Amino acid sequence: MKKSAFTLVELLVVIAIIALLMAILMPALQRARKQAREIICRNNLRQYGLSAKMYIDDNGGLIPLSTIWLYKDGGKGCTWHNASKNLNKHPDLAGVFWPYLKASDIHMCPEFDVVARMMGYCETCKGNGTIPIDPQYSYGMNSFLHGDAWGTVPPQYQSAIKGVQHEWNVKNPARVFFFSEENTKWVKGISNVGVNDTNLRATPRGVTDCFATYHNPPGGNIEKGTANAVFVDSHVEVVSAYHDVEPVPANTPGNTFILSWPLGYPIPYW
Repeated sequence: MKKSAFTLVELLVVIAIIALLMAILMPALQRARKQAREIICRNNLRQYGLSAKMYIDDNGGLIPLSTIWLYKDGGKGCTWHNASKNLNKHPDLAGVFWPYLKASDIHMCPEFDVVARMMGYCETCKGNGTIPIDPQYSYGMNSFLHGDAWGTVPPQYQSAIKGVQHEWNVKNPARVFFFSEENTKWVKGISNVGVNDTNLRATPRGVTDCFATYHNPPGGNIEKGTANAVFVDSHVEVVSAYHDVEPVPANTPGNTFILSWPLGYPIPYW
């Protein structure tokens, strides 16, 4: 009996077909993975919103301080990527909000983890470049809540901001974010600071902290994408550090600051 076998040409045709199918399917698979990571990130923020409500209810309406909500020391000194300060292993380092957030699987946006490890370095952790990039958390709290940022605003706003200590002091809870993703790196024109602590402190001119830009980046440019945020009223939505209309009119506050300001309109500019 004559044995049948694939010819070299047949094998090459099969390999070519498989390669073609892979080329077609891989982008779709990558998009599906990115979408899955973003869904997880939004769900994490929903849990943050629910936990914030529990904390506020247990503390007579008081909003936690953005400087000590997660870490006692504000999460400074490269804490965000320092595995030796993981709060599940070192709860003694935890801040006032930690008892409401102990679930270990809600502190990291998977897309943040991918982007941070891809960068391989920390732009804001000067002098601590030897600490490996092992992301521990990826969310920051609005620093204008509880009036934590009062020292960074002009004198005419300081007393009002210092008074935003309770949930009912926030003028428009549906348009003021509570927690969001902060950018991992400096982004020209909207931020000169990457992740360096656990609070997100924006300014009208967009020169400090800003929303992340790595979700759904157009053309793969991770400086042009979007972020997710949970607002004071507990709803989650997509947010952007960029204005919808370009060029931006003079003396127009940056998007991150607009959604940070808890005192209502008009949004100040300085």
